[in-house]
Amino acid sequence: MKKIIAVVTLLFAFTVSANAQDKKASIEELAKKDVSALIEKVTISGSFKKDMYTLMVMKHEKLSNPSLTSLQREDISKRIAGKILSGLDESQRKQLDADPELLKKITH
Repeated sequence: MKKIIAVVTLLFAFTVSANAQDKKASIEELAKKDVSALIEKVTISGSFKKDMYTLMVMKHEKLSNPSLTSLQREDISKRIAGKILSGLDESQRKQLDADPELLKKITH
């Protein structure tokens, strides 16, 4: 009986771990897509690219919470937009402002 309980417990632990890894992989994939979309329109440095990737991972992790209200989601999107724009210089902001759909896509 103890062996059966141990096996079931281990099986459950492996299942939870596998699901967490799948979720993290999908978040990282979405973050890469957002950064790639930004790079297509705006020229950014390698270090800023890494910072943007980290920011996009954080964004997707926060927005994946199903208990968020629409106001909370909008607040997160505004903060993300502020962080993105604060890291850009004037010419980069102009490039991003020329494509408002892109800004909406990478912040929501």
